[in-house]
Amino acid sequence: MNINLEFFDICYFMSGFCFAGILFIVYSSKLKKEIRMLKRQYEKKSIGMDDSSLRVKTLENKIKTLETALKKQIDNK
Repeated sequence: MNINLEFFDICYFMSGFCFAGILFIVYSSKLKKEIRMLKRQYEKKSIGMDDSSLRVKTLENKIKTLETALKKQIDNK
């Protein structure tokens, strides 16, 4: 009788340990997935910001070029 009770205790402990391990694996995989998604969003936003700043610089350069051309045309008349 005593051996059966010890066996039951060991099985009960091991099943709790396995259940906790499964919960940890599920939770950690969910967190890893969320981290990957957040990294993708951050990369997309940073690429978008780079594109925006590049567009602004390009437009500023075009404006400077047009201003220079306009000044030359005004001076030639």
